[in-house]
Amino acid sequence: MDKETRTESRDKKRTVIVGISGASGIIYGIRTVKALKELGYKTEVILSKEAKKVAKIECDIDLDSFFKAQDSIIYDEDQIEAPPSSSSHIVETRGMVIVPCSIKTLAEIANGIASNLLSRTALNFLRVRKRLILVIRETPLGTIELQNALKVSKAGGIIMPASPAFYHSPQGVDDLINFVVGKILDLLKISNSLYKHWHTATANHIPCDQTS
Repeated sequence: MDKETRTESRDKKRTVIVGISGASGIIYGIRTVKALKELGYKTEVILSKEAKKVAKIECDIDLDSFFKAQDSIIYDEDQIEAPPSSSSHIVETRGMVIVPCSIKTLAEIANGIASNLLSRTALNFLRVRKRLILVIRETPLGTIELQNALKVSKAGGIIMPASPAFYHSPQGVDDLINFVVGKILDLLKISNSLYKHWHTATANHIPCDQTS
């Protein structure tokens, strides 16, 4: 193996593919990419059309411009010819997370429907037994959604509801977001200090003090 090939292989192992679909909670995807960059990881971002619309509504930002500033490689969901559509491209990557993951995207993955680059790439990860994390934000979840989540779990994916905890004594929304993003990094086996892990957390009842 020559030096150039070894470098490419090493870079891929520090690459995470991040899918962002049109569910509420776009901020989770934004923070995930930002955190990965700060930790020295490269990101390839797949954006759905709906994600761009939700980002305007929830965050008043243009996702393409934001992720370009993060040095991410960006793909639109209709770029079915893009590299992640092939399993040979993703076998050495760190993993894939779809954050947030819409119920539609969950359903497509659960039922093997590769209608766009986002679902096709996720199915590639399941095929080659690579780490796939779906951050579901929707609530409540009906029987159909739960069945689809179970299908993905049985196929090797990880279902991670965007459910922030309170044992780390969050002092605001920022801490709640960081908790979810920190959990994503944990599942990717990436060390981080975005939140106080259970063994370091000390309860000081701040969340309870903030209630009326």
